[in-house]
Amino acid sequence: MVAGLLMAAGAVAALLQSVGSTTAPAAAQLVVTLIIAVFVTTVLRIARAVPDIRRESAATARAVTNVQAVKPNEDTLVARRLVLFREAAEAGNDCEAVLSARSALDESELANKHHIDHALIWALPVFGFIGTALTMAAMVSSFSDALDSQGDPSVLISALKQHVLPELASAFGVTLIALFLSVLAFGAMALVERAERAGVVAADEVFLIYIARLPAKQAAPAMHGLTQELAQSRGRTEELVKGLDALRTAVERLSAVESRPQRYTLVREQ
Repeated sequence: MVAGLLMAAGAVAALLQSVGSTTAPAAAQLVVTLIIAVFVTTVLRIARAVPDIRRESAATARAVTNVQAVKPNEDTLVARRLVLFREAAEAGNDCEAVLSARSALDESELANKHHIDHALIWALPVFGFIGTALTMAAMVSSFSDALDSQGDPSVLISALKQHVLPELASAFGVTLIALFLSVLAFGAMALVERAERAGVVAADEVFLIYIARLPAKQAAPAMHGLTQELAQSRGRTEELVKGLDALRTAVERLSAVESRPQRYTLVREQ
């Protein structure tokens, strides 16, 4: 709707002229209008994440001050981690491993959250190339109509000045607008994704510091899983050492047998 109003008001033609176009063909204006519509849609979709980022930042700031101030029923990163931490501690599980798994899930969710936005950003330069192709196709059609059957050089030069060169400027102007808007959209997308990942890291850091400050008795459940892994690793190492000792003993016995002098008996046939 906004793009249609801009086109009706002549803003699209003015935009094309601002990037060096001497004319504003209908095909170029239509594609630029579509590019602006996609750009506005992408920016609005990206801007929807800003309130969530602010809400997560506020919740993390409260957790840094006092983790008990976090409400478990909130749909925030720190609230989800607090619920998991309490459940893991009560069950005697490895809290650090549970929090690490929660962080991996959040990272995966963030990676899939903006796939439509990335597709729209990718489509912006594609629409620019499409607009360039359409404008150049219209240029070729106009140029062929301007030529007469006699091939007069003056007519050819006039057609080049009137139909080819201005249309070329318009064609590349469409691509320039699309590339510029795609860079702006990509920059906004990068800033939002960086802020979201920073929120995940900040939430993880809050509970890692909380685990590190726990007394030994309370921190024991968090270290239970690590202790079990170390015990299993030590048991496997001992079994490996025993196997190597048995192999060495067998090799020594075999070497001793081979080093003994052998007795050979010559038997003469009768």
